[in-house]
Amino acid sequence: MGLLWWVLLLGVAWNGEERMAIMGVAAKCEFPAIFNFGDSNSDTGGLSASFNEVSPPHGETFFSKPMGRMCDGRLLIDFIDDIGFH
Repeated sequence: MGLLWWVLLLGVAWNGEERMAIMGVAAKCEFPAIFNFGDSNSDTGGLSASFNEVSPPHGETFFSKPMGRMCDGRLLIDFIDDIGFH
């Protein structure tokens, strides 16, 4: 039983070191844009860009001006952009 605990402890420690190394590399990466291929959780108006302008409020409540979006507020992709995953 004691050997099992040591193996688990070493496995967690090794995984933690590797994760920290990956996070260090990821912190140095900078990308100019976020490319999102999504659904209704992140659709910011591709349909209106392809066909017609959407009816109000199309973003006026949050952005204070018409943005041509299918939603009236922020979406998951907007929050990801705010916390800097790009």
